[in-house]
Amino acid sequence: MKKKITAILVLCLLYANAMFGDNVGLLIMATGKYIQFVMPLIESAERYFCVNHNVTYYVFTDGDLPPADNIVCIYQKRIGWPYDSMMRGHVYAAHGKILKKQDYLFACDADMLFVDYVGDEILGKRVATQHPGFVGKRGSYETNSLSTACVYDNEGEYYFAGGFYGGTADEFLKIVRMNAKNINKDVTNNIIAVWHDESHWNRYCIDHKPTIILSPSYCYPESWDIPYKKRLLALDKNHSELRKDN
Repeated sequence: MKKKITAILVLCLLYANAMFGDNVGLLIMATGKYIQFVMPLIESAERYFCVNHNVTYYVFTDGDLPPADNIVCIYQKRIGWPYDSMMRGHVYAAHGKILKKQDYLFACDADMLFVDYVGDEILGKRVATQHPGFVGKRGSYETNSLSTACVYDNEGEYYFAGGFYGGTADEFLKIVRMNAKNINKDVTNNIIAVWHDESHWNRYCIDHKPTIILSPSYCYPESWDIPYKKRLLALDKNHSELRKDN
């Protein structure tokens, strides 16, 4: 009898998931001039990102966005380069109480654009995206042995992009908390890893292998021509102009 009840409950859960989908949070850090990318990104996500699931957009910004039921706008002051990007994991970790309500969480650079469907293939415990510039190569790891992000010569198989990654809510929050802790250690010792939070993400992935590895389709540079299907574009932009205060 107990086995029958358990089987029925499992079927009910599977049916509910099929009917209503999972709750997926897309996290976007957009301080300063990066706010200009947010609405085009969200509009593209509405068309292509996890369309069979319930998506909530968490936007951390000092700018303004039009109100919407599925957009949560959280004030985040601009702290300057490279800290605006390097410390974003700290911000996500600080809002863990809100974010943990989701089943899955994904961090996405603001200057991205979905151009094809991204769905259930990304839903896993710990999800990393191969960097388009280092496919089949060891990658540009941090090599300073004094840094907590250091990757030694005998380590590293893939190099992962910091522009799109995620996983289950619990695992994602573990990732950002650990990386924030390690970044704090480095900053205390006057060290900034070569590629900031991306360097720490790569160190984390060596110590905790991703359960899903996505191709560069999910971080495809807009003006490049590489042998992958375009799904999520990393838009061309003037980095120095975007980082200016005015």
